[in-house]
Amino acid sequence: MTTHIALAAGLAVAASAIAAPSFNAPSQLATAQRPGGVASADFNADGLADLAVAADTIDRIDLFFGTGGGAFAAPVSVFTGNGTGPDSLMAADVNGDGQPDLVVVLKNTNTVRVYQNNAGVFAPGASASTGVGPVSLDGADIDGDGDVDFITANRDDNSISIITNAGGALSSANITIGDEPRDAAPLDLDGDGQHEIAVSSHRERTIYVLASGTYTVQQSINLGAVVRPEGLMAADIDGDGDTDLAAVMSDDVASRAGAFFNTAGVLGPEVSAATNGANSSDVAAADFDLDGDMDLAVTNTDGNSISIMENTGGAFAPGVATGVGVRPERVTAADLDNNGSPDLAVTNRDSNDTWTFASQASGDPQPCNAADIAAPFAILDLADVQAFVSGFVAQDPIADIAPPLGTFDLADIQAFIGAFLAGCP
Repeated sequence: MTTHIALAAGLAVAASAIAAPSFNAPSQLATAQRPGGVASADFNADGLADLAVAADTIDRIDLFFGTGGGAFAAPVSVFTGNGTGPDSLMAADVNGDGQPDLVVVLKNTNTVRVYQNNAGVFAPGASASTGVGPVSLDGADIDGDGDVDFITANRDDNSISIITNAGGALSSANITIGDEPRDAAPLDLDGDGQHEIAVSSHRERTIYVLASGTYTVQQSINLGAVVRPEGLMAADIDGDGDTDLAAVMSDDVASRAGAFFNTAGVLGPEVSAATNGANSSDVAAADFDLDGDMDLAVTNTDGNSISIMENTGGAFAPGVATGVGVRPERVTAADLDNNGSPDLAVTNRDSNDTWTFASQASGDPQPCNAADIAAPFAILDLADVQAFVSGFVAQDPIADIAPPLGTFDLADIQAFIGAFLAGCP
């Protein structure tokens, strides 16, 4: 029940695919108490991946700015207000200024709030109400107007909230669906540019698909008597060009995860395997082994582990469980070390930390900082200088690397020189 925007096509299938997903030993980041939502983006436009972690106590979002190679600086906190209970979290450019903002569920006030980004400094922005007990957050351009909208699943009043974004202004509408919905994922099944919505109805042991526009039930998938649906994620799992649905299904006696593959706009039968973890809950999909299809990472809340499930070409291998902290809540996939392959970040609610796992696969090198703007990446050389000068003269956004964004001035030149002299980590 996390933020779900697939780390799919952005990472090239390249140099060193590996036989199966494999990760280095984890690094641990101490967080505030009861961390929940986690999101990654380059918040300060320095070319390095950063992390944001929402923590229930004391009501804040911790920003860990990347320093290169998958390492992070000490956190900078954004406080959300006493008793607000920040939880699910995602990064998205809400107001269209080219900078990733933060969108957070404030579960204690039944609210979604935007924190607007200004070169890595965040301030409260627009907000919208949700149903009661929001437990998830996802985003897509639901209304087709070119900006990202949001969806929450609201556990306590059996609803989802569709939060539409009009140039940074938010409005919301609630739709009653299911019994204790745990997650909601937007997905364009028929490729018409409009999003259906998948909802995990926990107590009914059912996944609903709501039609775009009308949000009436167009498909109902009952999971049987053994498991209940938990986390969902829309992604092109099999690499055939359309959107599938990844899902976690668990209960006291069994946990499995897998996908419902899209066939002509309809979700097909469940294709899954055991997670080999207890009370599996959240899911992230990415091509961890760089073999061209998307694998799964699943949190096992009661097992204090995550499971990696290899996509073997239309099926999934049983989960390989790895220990993490206490009660892992959320997992996200992102290229944290800028080497072209997706890594993992996992928040552990009861040990008050976030663990990161660097993939052992290596894809195309990514820019190492704000001055690394020309190939070959991960190397600062004359090509970067020439690209910056050309971009600056042409007023190309590639050279607009310092605030105020949209203005090409001495600050951009100074920022480029500083980043170039600092070198790649």
